[in-house]
Formats: sequence, C-alpha cells, structure tokens
Amino acid sequence: MTVDMPQVAAEILARLRDAGFPAEGSSNRQVLALAEETGEFVGAYRRWSGQARRTGTFDEMRAELADVVICAWMTAAELGIDLDAAVADKLAVIYERGWRDEAPPS
Repeated sequence: MTVDMPQVAAEILARLRDAGFPAEGSSNRQVLALAEETGEFVGAYRRWSGQARRTGTFDEMRAELADVVICAWMTAAELGIDLDAAVADKLAVIYERGWRDEAPPS
C-alpha cells in the first residue's frame, strides 16, 4: 500500500485544528511532539531488545517507529518543508560521499 504522506500530514493537522488545537504555536508543539515520539520509539526499542527493566514486543516498537515517521511528516508540513525534496537532496549527499574511508595500509 502506498501512502501519500504529505496528504496524510495535512489531513491530520486539519483534524487537530478542528479538535481545538490552535494554529498559533503549532510549529513549536509539532517539533516537541516529534522529539517525544522519538523518545517513545527509543524506549520501545530498549524494551524489545532487552535493555530495559520490562520487556516489549516487536509490534510495539514497530508502531512507535511509525509514529516517528508520521510525526516527522506533520512537522515538515507545519514548518513548510517539502520533505520529499529534502529527503531526495539528503540522499544525493549520502550517495555522493561514499560509505567508508579505506583503512590505512598496515
């Protein structure tokens, strides 16, 4: 299934406004939400990988990562960032710079 993430982000943001979240301060609120979702993903990963006091499932971790991606698209929309273009630009840099410097001869 292909998802039109810019459309999804716009729809969710519109629903938030309809629910009473004001446009004023929305960029700040969205950036903080992205940080929060990222933290929740890290916690879910720690639980799933056995690095936390309690355990967690792969599906919980997977869902939290999806929250991060959705929230990133919403944040980009709030900030007026064309995330498709930004990702394409960043990928060009990543592919151009190579993967690893060669080890010096021993």
